[in-house]
Amino acid sequence: MEKETHTWQEPGAWRKPCIVHVTMVAKDRQNLFGTLKYSDNKAIVEKTPLGWVLVNQQKKMLTLCPEIKILADKVMPDHHHIVLQVMRTMKRSIKELVRGYMQGCKAEARKMGFENNIYDDVPFFRPLCHKGQLKSMINYVYANADRAWQLNQNPELFRLHRQTVVCGLTFTSLGNHFLLDWPDRQLIEISRNASDEQVQLQLQNALALARYGVVTYTAAISKGEQLIARTIREQGLPLVVLLNDGFPKQGSPHEKYFKPGGTYFETCSNGKLLLLEPTERTFLSEPVQKATEISLRKKADSKHLTYTPIPVTSQRYKFMALNEIGRLLCKSNEYNE
Repeated sequence: MEKETHTWQEPGAWRKPCIVHVTMVAKDRQNLFGTLKYSDNKAIVEKTPLGWVLVNQQKKMLTLCPEIKILADKVMPDHHHIVLQVMRTMKRSIKELVRGYMQGCKAEARKMGFENNIYDDVPFFRPLCHKGQLKSMINYVYANADRAWQLNQNPELFRLHRQTVVCGLTFTSLGNHFLLDWPDRQLIEISRNASDEQVQLQLQNALALARYGVVTYTAAISKGEQLIARTIREQGLPLVVLLNDGFPKQGSPHEKYFKPGGTYFETCSNGKLLLLEPTERTFLSEPVQKATEISLRKKADSKHLTYTPIPVTSQRYKFMALNEIGRLLCKSNEYNE
């Protein structure tokens, strides 16, 4: 039998073989489905009767729709996750299937005395799109309780600060702000054209300093910078990452529940990470513009090119500015929040 393929843009794609991570949230984020506890060195969710309804309805969904299987699922106190695989083309779309599942849960909830809708808005669908994503999806679902417990134990490390001031520059920040007070700092800045040997040399130098207690700052833009940032993070060493557009907008629906994803979450919960996103005012500040222009002129001169100013709203300017901001922070001895 010929393997079916599709893109997410074509009609009927949601009926064909696919893998989708579905998240369904309780109304107003109430703890309707369970209670988070810690037992035998791990976080668990003790399900409420309504939480068990969610599990039983999943079994019913599998019986009614043999074209699918569940690769991972997790009931949390105020939301639940299911990673669904469509193995062959269905008559209904996966969105219709999930809608039917939620209707079944609501019907059972009404029998238990829940008069109002138990869900908040529509479910969130994240389709599998690239290599390695499935493993991340499944790990994310099964580690959900541990992450929630860590967040509960370290709430300050996961709180967004909208007006963090460092050496006169303002940032949105999240993580361990004490890293800003650390006296020894290094900035990791590597050209996209750096050879593998040059990257490895910088990696070894950066690790040596980090193991002696130097806090690493980086914008993690080039592949070399990303490699060093990842290695620093994996080894449990302190890291400050400068972001461009890395946080939800102020007042957005996602702002209240934002948390760093993947391995950043673990690093943050251990107090080894600080994320800094410069405000627009910081990008446009005189010292940042001046330092960025000097850097751009040097690059042009090194290539024997005539320097041409670039718009301060462009991505290229912001990426260059992030490194200059990092340089200013590494040289500064001032921290005020």
